[in-house]
Amino acid sequence: MKSVQIHNGFFIVFDKGEEVISTLTRFGEQEGVHWGAFEAIGAVEDVQIGYYDRDAKQYFFRKEKGVFEVASLKGNLAEVDNEGVLVHAHAVLSRCDDTLETIGGHVKSARVAVTLEMILWLVSQPLTRVYDDDIGLNLIQL
Repeated sequence: MKSVQIHNGFFIVFDKGEEVISTLTRFGEQEGVHWGAFEAIGAVEDVQIGYYDRDAKQYFFRKEKGVFEVASLKGNLAEVDNEGVLVHAHAVLSRCDDTLETIGGHVKSARVAVTLEMILWLVSQPLTRVYDDDIGLNLIQL
């Protein structure tokens, strides 16, 4: 990964083979970025994508094989009960074949297939996630 600091954040280029969520989490911890918002484009593979089932109060993920164009990858970084940085990411991905089938949802993991170019904007106010018993998730508390 390479990064350059810009006026209000960072421009980040991920290298082929890097796992996106864990690499971004480490970057946030190393650079002291506890609160931010991001978006990215590029190509990924070895994707785990899914959704949160509100009634079951749990995530369901499926593994997707093949290479995908990242049509949209957006999310945020926030602190979880002051224990560390949590990356929350959603994506719309398009298969790199003649179907161009798209999938979307919550990204648990994805490995960079070619490159991934991200803009990470810093947020000046604390974004802290606190567990909500009713929903069953750590939600941002403003």
